[in-house]
Amino acid sequence: HGHFRTCDDKWVAIACTTDRMFERLAEAMGKPELAGPEMYGPQSQRLEARDTVNEMADAWVGSLTREEVMERCLAAQVPCGQVNSIADIFEDEHFRERGTLARVDVPGVGEVVVPGVLPHLSATPGRINNLGPSLGDATVEVLRDLLGLSEDDIEGLRSKKII
Repeated sequence: HGHFRTCDDKWVAIACTTDRMFERLAEAMGKPELAGPEMYGPQSQRLEARDTVNEMADAWVGSLTREEVMERCLAAQVPCGQVNSIADIFEDEHFRERGTLARVDVPGVGEVVVPGVLPHLSATPGRINNLGPSLGDATVEVLRDLLGLSEDDIEGLRSKKII
């Protein structure tokens, strides 16, 4: 059970929480003997040898592309999923179509892509109006109202390019 790097420098998550799931993984790996009672078939033995088992899974996954690992695991009914990078998320049509990412126009910056509002509610859908105030929007108020600085103090800070 863990996250493993593939030979194309991508990642997958594999979860084998039962003896039967591990047996299917061993088959997918082309090493059915790993799931035998004298090796790592019983969960107690796998847990005791967790590092060794993970090293074997890591070596197997690392010898294949993410697509190959996914195909073999899914064909063998092994719970496996790709771990998406930010680039994967931006390229995935499902994220785009589901509104997982939102595009917001930020004054002075342009369009920025941010996580969308989830879940999508039909009666009261969420929305993003802005990404918050611009840097420095409240500087004078904080210095004057919270820290008690005078207008002259603030102007002195500004002239020294501290703010």
